Amino acid sequence: MAKDNLTRLLSQLNVHSAQGESSKVQETCVELLENGCSEPGSILKNLLVSIIQQDAYQLGLDMLKNYKHIDEKFGSEFALEKLYIFYKLNKLKEFQELYSVLNPTSIDTVLKQNERQTAPLRGVLHVRAQFCYKNGFYDEAFKIYHYLATHNEKGIDDELELACNVRAPLTVTPELRSNLKLPLAPEDSSSSYDLMFNDSMIQCSLGLYDESLELLTKAHELAKQEGNESDLDAIQLQLAYVYQLKGDKVSCKQNLNDLLNRSDSSSPINLLAKNNLGAFQDFSKYTTNLNLTLRELNVENFTAIDQKHFTKQQWLLLHNNFLFLHLFNNNNIQPKSTIVSRTLSNYKSLVEDINLETYSTQAKKAYHHAITMIKSTVEGSTIGFVLLAVQLLVVQKEWDNAIRLGEMFLNKCWENSKIIPDGKHHIVCYILFLLYSTTARGHSKTILLQKLANETKVLPRDVEFWKHVSFQYLECGDLKNSRKLLKQITGYIPDDEIIRQVLADDDLNVENGYEITSGIDVAALVGAGVTPLESNRIKKDTRSNKIQKKRLDIRKKRRAQKAKKLLATRTVTRSLDPERWLPLKDRSTYRPKKKQQGKQTQGGAMNKKAEQFLDISKKSKKSNASKGKKKSRK
Repeated sequence: MAKDNLTRLLSQLNVHSAQGESSKVQETCVELLENGCSEPGSILKNLLVSIIQQDAYQLGLDMLKNYKHIDEKFGSEFALEKLYIFYKLNKLKEFQELYSVLNPTSIDTVLKQNERQTAPLRGVLHVRAQFCYKNGFYDEAFKIYHYLATHNEKGIDDELELACNVRAPLTVTPELRSNLKLPLAPEDSSSSYDLMFNDSMIQCSLGLYDESLELLTKAHELAKQEGNESDLDAIQLQLAYVYQLKGDKVSCKQNLNDLLNRSDSSSPINLLAKNNLGAFQDFSKYTTNLNLTLRELNVENFTAIDQKHFTKQQWLLLHNNFLFLHLFNNNNIQPKSTIVSRTLSNYKSLVEDINLETYSTQAKKAYHHAITMIKSTVEGSTIGFVLLAVQLLVVQKEWDNAIRLGEMFLNKCWENSKIIPDGKHHIVCYILFLLYSTTARGHSKTILLQKLANETKVLPRDVEFWKHVSFQYLECGDLKNSRKLLKQITGYIPDDEIIRQVLADDDLNVENGYEITSGIDVAALVGAGVTPLESNRIKKDTRSNKIQKKRLDIRKKRRAQKAKKLLATRTVTRSLDPERWLPLKDRSTYRPKKKQQGKQTQGGAMNKKAEQFLDISKKSKKSNASKGKKKSRK
């Protein structure tokens, strides 16, 4: 809908041509510019509009370079078209430079003005909002869309399209809903599958998968009636994703295979479906042919598409998947602008062979290298390598080194106050809370909570983190600080029943407990690996390795065979031996074997030959002659 909205804005310009006529307009404009004309700025503007209508954005950029002399003189006449081309081609530097010229004031200052004052910038604001959403600036995108929706009294923009645009940032950051000051949908939105599609993504981000599936199913039926294939593909891809999150692998694979069969092999939807289907495949760094896997995923085509068809977040997820495949394939990784690429590049240069070198050696190398990086700086890719080193140390159960590394990073961050507003160190706090619980370090957890209390709370961006901190206070028995923090959070998540119960003054009784936990699937939580809250003590690891498990299986089989043999030979009518509790040698029926008869002591059964052997008086004495005879020296 965002694309349709901008297309409608651009159609208000002087060129009103159908899609088939755009190429003719393009040819005419080029001919006029080549032969000379009285209004080159207006002609170049019409040329750019016709190119945009054909989605040939690279051609538009080439035209701007070819007619640079016209652009320098009459560039203000087609600034919106240039800005749109830079946005579509993801030219970040060029976009920011042109936008700062068109709107030199801050966005907060612009949004305080009325509708009449911002009318000349309305088209620029539309493009800026889409640029922010594509590049991950969701707060600013929501602010602009919300302003445009609440300042549309003259009906310049379609209300349905504005409602879709307002929803777009909420699909990623649903906590921004608390700043919404208008109805989320207009009255005539019941038949719009675009609104249902965006609503379903918001429900999915909130974890309400059943409600999301219900909306997606309705949107799919409405889109099928209109016959829009591109929207049908997008809805079906989201359906598969929600099924995957819900744990329904069969339905997810069915939707993905359907997309692969009917879509073009080079289309972004086909590439995404193929990539998502690969998530169900178990990869082994020893047996899987990763070269073949990379070829099947068509990495080269993904690289060619780049960010033109994806948001920044989508592209980063796909790019990271490919980086990890290259890592375990022992391919060289070039350090680029992302933290993951620089982290894996350092890791690859530090470890000779990722697949063959032991984890203990890798953990030792990564630990010392991470300490060196922290002492130097905590900016850049340091946090990425620290997380990698902590993960290797946890695999080796080196809890002390993992905790030491996390605490060292946090202390360095708190020394540099510029790092704190970013909130990137919160992931290290999550890990330390878990490690403290594993190693029963209650005092260390208390110290970490005291240091976090001095931080400035950045809400709503970090609302989930501070909610986690409040429950850590509860686990330590600090109800006062927990309630104080939860009161700040309720403004952003007002519908949370558990927070309301914690903040309530009345004591929790059994009936309230049943009411709170009525909709919780305990089996699903246990299957997901969630452990109950217990006293802080280190549990003994009772898990057996493969060799021990094999030995136990053999013992069980032997016991079963013995029991089967006993039951087959025993008769029911025969009475049990009353001496069965005595040792075998003490029973009256015991008879020693022949080999044991010569070793019997007093009280044992013995024959006459054995008695004579033990009688010392019967032994022959040695002669004195033989006793005095000396041995020869030979």
